[in-house]
Amino acid sequence: MPHETSQVTDARPDTLFLVGDVFSEFAGHQGVLTVSQLARLIRNGAFPEGADMVRVTPGQGVSLFDVQFVRDTLARRGLAHRVVIDDEVLHARAGREIAHKHRPENVLISRPRPVRAGLFEADLLVDADNEVMSDHLTGQHMQGMLAMEAGRQMFIAVAEQFYLPPEAVGDSYFVIDTFATRYRNFLFPLPAVVRCDVLAHRSPHRTRTTFHCELSVNQGGSATAELEVRFTAFATDVSHTKETRAAERSLQDCAALEAAAAAAHPARTEVRTP
Repeated sequence: MPHETSQVTDARPDTLFLVGDVFSEFAGHQGVLTVSQLARLIRNGAFPEGADMVRVTPGQGVSLFDVQFVRDTLARRGLAHRVVIDDEVLHARAGREIAHKHRPENVLISRPRPVRAGLFEADLLVDADNEVMSDHLTGQHMQGMLAMEAGRQMFIAVAEQFYLPPEAVGDSYFVIDTFATRYRNFLFPLPAVVRCDVLAHRSPHRTRTTFHCELSVNQGGSATAELEVRFTAFATDVSHTKETRAAERSLQDCAALEAAAAAAHPARTEVRTP
């Protein structure tokens, strides 16, 4: 991610964002709590303060399981009526068929929704157990690979949901021709939106459709990453045939190189003495 970026600003005192425990460093900001921190405050009688209704907005790293845990903690103290947790977006995670992921925690977007002709958006939904999160977390921001993977899932989901014929949905194979990414700012564990603008698409043959899209990951009204992609959606049987042929060619080429290397540098037998 770029170094030339503005510092994250503290939230307003009347705004509470809930983030996953994995983002504890970011929770040092005013108006941000991790799931465990919020539950502890509730149990200790320190939350909510005052008599007004409190609204909690989930950021990244929060699951429906986490939200239920917080609600149960509130209910045990008779406070459920004073806290509204806006978790609607967590119920809209894209499904396996259009996101091309087998495990729900690896799906990074909600179901795409149309904004206007050719433009679609989805909410960013980063699960703490997501595969990209498993081995890299530094500082307060989220790694740039999350933006790239969210963009990849987004253009596939948009193609599946809005452009491919019904019989092709869930039975198409996507091949990326070019995928360029430009990072504009750090991406923090706050609500964010992924946008996809389909610039062009055509079907030169009934077995394939080509796309040219521009995407962005937006947070707080500004783009944190901008992406441009060209890809083709193939019928699965056609793609498997092409892939098998390519695999065989690659195997033959690698075998030929290994044979040439062996001929140029024959193995020497080393005799070891006690």
